[in-house]
Amino acid sequence: MPIEDSSVPWPQELSPYLPVARIMVPRQLAWSEARSLAIDDGMSFSPWHGITDHRPIGSIMRVRKVAYQLSAKFRGDRNGQRMLEPQSLDHLPA
Repeated sequence: MPIEDSSVPWPQELSPYLPVARIMVPRQLAWSEARSLAIDDGMSFSPWHGITDHRPIGSIMRVRKVAYQLSAKFRGDRNGQRMLEPQSLDHLPA
């Protein structure tokens, strides 16, 4: 199936939906004021933050990457916040 050309339909009989995984997530702290401020004002969100195998593909997504970067920079400059991406939940306030 062509990945780079989004105008070509993928027929269900040739490329059916297949479950590939089940994700189980342990219970987490749902919300705190400190964590909300750290995340809302101090982090950028982008599909490219995932592992390499899960990063977006295709020409449209490559164009969008620049928009995500510029949006995060604008937000950080506007809010006077440095954008820091935590490596784990341990790096976030409780």
